[in-house]
Amino acid sequence: MKNWYLFFLSLMAAFVLFIALSFFYKQNTPKELELSEPIQIVLKSIEGQPMDFWEVVVQGIDEAAKEFGVQVKISGPRFEKEINRQINIMNAVIDEGPPLIVLAASDYKRLVDSVEKAERLGIPVITFDSGIQSDIPVSFIATDNIDAGNKAGEEMKKLISFNSRKSIAIVSHIKETATAIDREAGVREALSGEDIVGTWFCDVEQEKAYRITMQLLDDESIGGIVALNEVSTLGVARAIDERDASDRVFVVGFDNAVRELAYLEEGIIKATVVQRPYNMGYLSIKTAVEYLKGNEVDAFLDTGSILITKDNMFRREYQELLFPISNQ
Repeated sequence: MKNWYLFFLSLMAAFVLFIALSFFYKQNTPKELELSEPIQIVLKSIEGQPMDFWEVVVQGIDEAAKEFGVQVKISGPRFEKEINRQINIMNAVIDEGPPLIVLAASDYKRLVDSVEKAERLGIPVITFDSGIQSDIPVSFIATDNIDAGNKAGEEMKKLISFNSRKSIAIVSHIKETATAIDREAGVREALSGEDIVGTWFCDVEQEKAYRITMQLLDDESIGGIVALNEVSTLGVARAIDERDASDRVFVVGFDNAVRELAYLEEGIIKATVVQRPYNMGYLSIKTAVEYLKGNEVDAFLDTGSILITKDNMFRREYQELLFPISNQ
């Protein structure tokens, strides 16, 4: 009788434990996210200005969408300088009533009204790459661009110390985009005390960056140029190459387009600050999914940056970053 009683108690204890573990498992099993509409991605540009940076960002977006089982829809103007066009696209996307919008803003201030409209309609917004002047976005995924600008400026400060020409120019992309504002601030902070002659904007047109540089090269005091994105760097480097000026004017750029890395290896570019665009795209979708599941997300995710020179560009730890494998 005693053995039967002990057996019964053991059976009941096992049953209670089973119920408790089942409840715990259900509480902690990730919720499946079922969306009737795709997550909308609004980029700065698509198709019009081919950029390795955005191609890698989209690779990250696509990989995350597959992994987390969500649909995404990507739109944007043809060129980054078409800010009014991006605003119109953003407003049209809002009118579709998507579950969430991921935005890379071409203008720090002018996209605020659209994001406020989205908030009024209950549509959450995540910004990535370039933010806006607002606390409305639930998360911002990007390079810490002030820090990245510091890296470029610090490297230029070292380089210019070996040059008899001491003046430095900055060639940027879009005047009111957050990346341009923050990178320039970081560069100027690092170059405090140096002779910075001014900032020129190429409107993300490689030909314009090239023409700006050709004019700057007529000034024999210019010994360094800091270029703040992929397109401006390529335009600056092409002018330096054509004028055979790499021993007189030192270039520090941004990003790692294939042609940029060739210029780096040739010594036309002395250094470039490389971001992590794949991570930026991937984490934007991962964060969107987490938010839509009701989970807490970080207000800011720094995807990081690295200063790359000819001396370290072939290190094993940098190969995947510098030479990403295309899905095509």
